[in-house]
Amino acid sequence: MKKKLSVGNLLSILFFTLLISCQQSDNTAKTETNKDTTQTKKEEVKPTIDLKATQLAYILAGVEIKDKTGVEKLLEREDVKRHYEQFNKQWENLEKARLSKMRTWKDTELKDLNKEGNTLFYPFSGPDFVNAYEFFPDCDNYVMFGLEIAGNLPDLENLPNGYFDGVRAALAEIFQRNYFITSYMGGSLYGKGVLPVIELFMARTGNQIIKTQRVYLDKDGKPVPFALNERAYLDAKGTVKIATEKEKINTADEQKVISGLMIEFLNVKKTRTQKVYYFGTNVEDPAMKDKQNLLAFIKSFPNKVTFIKSASYLLHGGNFSIIRDLVLESSKGILQDDTGVRYDVLLKAGFEVQLYGKYARPIADFANYTIQPALADAFMTRKDIKPLNFTYGYHWNTENTSVLVCRKK
Repeated sequence: MKKKLSVGNLLSILFFTLLISCQQSDNTAKTETNKDTTQTKKEEVKPTIDLKATQLAYILAGVEIKDKTGVEKLLEREDVKRHYEQFNKQWENLEKARLSKMRTWKDTELKDLNKEGNTLFYPFSGPDFVNAYEFFPDCDNYVMFGLEIAGNLPDLENLPNGYFDGVRAALAEIFQRNYFITSYMGGSLYGKGVLPVIELFMARTGNQIIKTQRVYLDKDGKPVPFALNERAYLDAKGTVKIATEKEKINTADEQKVISGLMIEFLNVKKTRTQKVYYFGTNVEDPAMKDKQNLLAFIKSFPNKVTFIKSASYLLHGGNFSIIRDLVLESSKGILQDDTGVRYDVLLKAGFEVQLYGKYARPIADFANYTIQPALADAFMTRKDIKPLNFTYGYHWNTENTSVLVCRKK
């Protein structure tokens, strides 16, 4: 015979059922919260720093190193101490004369072009990462090229005497003029190429090195990574092969492959990494006919802003029409001096051009075809020209610095 449950028993059962249900809900909520917290922590984990490459970059840049593991003896060398002292004096002058003024200027004049998600395209850059980063510190990618070879990093443990003197000599022109002279670079760095200079500039602008590797471009323009101590070449069947430094390779076969550098870096104030791609290659029209993969690579980046400075007026003539057309067609904005795309060509291509500073005829090193009557007239007649308080380009020792900021309509 079944016993009837009293009201008291029913209330007790109901109470315990509710209690167990609440505890289960609370445990579920805690589990979900823990998952969210774990996920957030994973997203906030910073990438691993390449300590050795970062130490080298900091020493070359005369920057104080917090983790001195493995470099204690190097930092005690007299030539290193002298380098720190002299380099910092040079950098302090550069900071005062140009860089601090450039940063203030870009905060107002380049605000819409300096954004995450953008790619900075810097043709004829050489190793000039510092100007690119000072004007555009927030871009995801920096695509740079010049005639200077990519090179390699020196052995941190066996830096030869005189190496640091060579670094300062290589940078003498950019300290004084704010641009590189290609012929000076090779001799000053003992043929080591642009890599040490680029990473030096990264260190000096508050960045640490995450990864440094070589890349070659496949037929579709996709970058394929390989190690710094390796070389890419084209075999008899037209296939890209990778060889070690010690293997003998025909120089002509190596030059048939478009290879360069990819450097991933992280600013100490950011959690998002950025990348530089550098290719040492000739981009004149005859050479570019066989470099469709390079064009495809450049075109693959979205939201491109182009930066041109002290470019020897190469885009004025007919030998660089392919690169000029690429700049005009794929750039949403351009920061340049008068050595970039001609003013009248920019207007015809649909760009709105804001002028800064003063226009002067090109320096004596360049021919009369580089003079721009339309630009000279614009500087004389337009009422919206803005002042400039820093020098930029070949007129580094005068007040006749002209800057053009161009935005596609």
